[in-house]
Amino acid sequence: MFKVPNPYDDLVKKTTSEMLTAENWELIMEVCDRVGSDNEKARQCMEVVSERLLHRNSNVVLYTLTLVQSLLENCGQNVKQEVASRAFTTTLTRILNDKTVHDKVKSRILGCIQQWAFDFRQDPTLSLMEETYTKLRAQRFTFPSPQKPEKIPKQSDIERQKEEDDLQLALAISLSSVNDQGSRANYQTPAAIRSEITRKQTVAAASGAHSAGTSSSAAGGVARRTTRASGVPAGAEAV
Repeated sequence: MFKVPNPYDDLVKKTTSEMLTAENWELIMEVCDRVGSDNEKARQCMEVVSERLLHRNSNVVLYTLTLVQSLLENCGQNVKQEVASRAFTTTLTRILNDKTVHDKVKSRILGCIQQWAFDFRQDPTLSLMEETYTKLRAQRFTFPSPQKPEKIPKQSDIERQKEEDDLQLALAISLSSVNDQGSRANYQTPAAIRSEITRKQTVAAASGAHSAGTSSSAAGGVARRTTRASGVPAGAEAV
């Protein structure tokens, strides 16, 4: 029988590629968006993640750990259940016991286990992570000193960076116009360009808010009619 292709195979491999020189946050957030709070999607994604953790390239493993942390912070209980599963914790322990794995990778994994054990401590369904932490301590693994958690960019951070990139591009085009025409007739200062970008964003936001308000009013009317007809409290059937 042929193995059914995993829908996250290509994306996760691209996100944790050994060809990268730094984390690609745009791809990381794309993975998070695709997984969302769906249990099956989390299972499929973490299946590929576990395979990437066993990669012989240390950078691939480090990128993968960053992806896992991002999934935990941006998705729901579905990912937590996968991370605290027997299969995933066994994979982590296997890597720690592999003498060929770089010390930096082992230290990062130990730090992750320590942090996740702390984060999951109030949820009994995730207790396997704390058990793993306790067993590793008993085996004399040296855990790093607790540090301030690494900041994982949110979607808003990526959008701000994109805005800054757009500004730099517009400025470059403006300067190019000066060089080509030997005149400052088409030149725009960075402040003017930023002002124009902000103006366009404000107009777009106002338009979106107006549309949302119109839709909300219409939806409210429907909800009230439904309440009178069925006697069900408003919002009780919302998903």
